[in-house]
Amino acid sequence: MTPYRISEAKTRYSLIDPQLKRAGWNLSDRTQVGFEIPVSGYDASPSDGITDYCLYRSNGDVLAVVEAKRTSRDPRVGKQQVLDYVTVIEKKQSFRPFAFMANGEDIFFWESDVTAERHVAGFFSRENLERLLFLKQNRLPLNSVQIKSSIVDRAYQIEAIRRIAEAIEKKKRKALLVMATGTGKTRTIMALIDVFLRAHAAQRVLFLADRDALVEQARTDGFKAHLPHESHTRIRTYAIDKTARVYVSTLQTLEICYSQFTPADFDLIITDECHRSIYNKFTDVLAYFDAIEIGLTATPAQYVERDTFKFFECDGPVPAFNYPYEDAVKEEYLAE
Repeated sequence: MTPYRISEAKTRYSLIDPQLKRAGWNLSDRTQVGFEIPVSGYDASPSDGITDYCLYRSNGDVLAVVEAKRTSRDPRVGKQQVLDYVTVIEKKQSFRPFAFMANGEDIFFWESDVTAERHVAGFFSRENLERLLFLKQNRLPLNSVQIKSSIVDRAYQIEAIRRIAEAIEKKKRKALLVMATGTGKTRTIMALIDVFLRAHAAQRVLFLADRDALVEQARTDGFKAHLPHESHTRIRTYAIDKTARVYVSTLQTLEICYSQFTPADFDLIITDECHRSIYNKFTDVLAYFDAIEIGLTATPAQYVERDTFKFFECDGPVPAFNYPYEDAVKEEYLAE
């Protein structure tokens, strides 16, 4: 082995191995993790390349390939390598594996046939990758799913959902929704979540707020009322149920226990009154998760901090959808 490869092997053993263990991978179990596997036939000559790690599903298919580089190198220098690997492996199974590029400090996740690579806070678990594969193979266009009139029936609520859906279909992973108090924000978000679930664009959803009252309102007036058949739970630091589909939590609670989740444990995160929530310590909590993030606020758009627009990747100071108080009064949904 050349000194170059020795350096990268040291990075693998000392840094990347522990990161995979934290995501739940048993490195001693060769049915879960394989090391330095030739991509051509797995027992052939290494002339076609050798993967640093193969992460397997229970039937032996490769869920993901990890390309490891030493810490002094940008892990994305291995992008062409890992693309070649997943392309060859795809020919031997029914799907293209996911890819990770890592150097012990930075990790990039890549669905190479769908989106650009993105920086993530850690590796994904086997369960995460199985869920992401299911969503990828079964997803419907969001706007092809009918919005339930039993949840929302006002034109602006329906438009809000369609605008968010359009943004996500354009491969955006963040969007901001501004709606005046009293215009049915909770119902709109419940209908939006319902669309995501039925489109197989999400299976695990997290609703966040910075106040207990908002969390309980979402749980009782929102999920219990409008999505009663979805298993839901509130995150508590002393009791975390990993089997539910819908979760609610205060940001303060999640800040204490978010490391008990993997970065890919949620597909969709809704943050209520987000203009108060994306600053200081809470930014790191939100940045930890690799999920589609929807910000919700009743604060008029012109009073929303610029950082909020920036965080949700808006086109300048323009949210994905804005329904101001003045419009609600004019259309007689609110009284002055």
